[in-house]
Amino acid sequence: MVLIWVFIFQVLFNIFKVLEIRYTLHHQTRQLMMNSIWMNLVSLASTFYSIDALLKGNFAVIIFYIAGNLVGKYIGMKIEVNERGESVSSNLY
Repeated sequence: MVLIWVFIFQVLFNIFKVLEIRYTLHHQTRQLMMNSIWMNLVSLASTFYSIDALLKGNFAVIIFYIAGNLVGKYIGMKIEVNERGESVSSNLY
């Protein structure tokens, strides 16, 4: 179950990371601040579960960590955000 949590947290972290870049580029301060809060909370959870799994000898967590990175960046790049910072579509193909 820990592996799935690491995967989900990494997907979310990378979506937030891509959105952070977009909000910074468009000078959307309010959206950037809210995004940063969520990004840091998800990062903390991902780091906690990943290190805990590694210390227990579960090295498969590395694969889920990297896979979550890749999937999160892909989804993050496919989300379109309008000028107000709202998601307007998510064409994943």
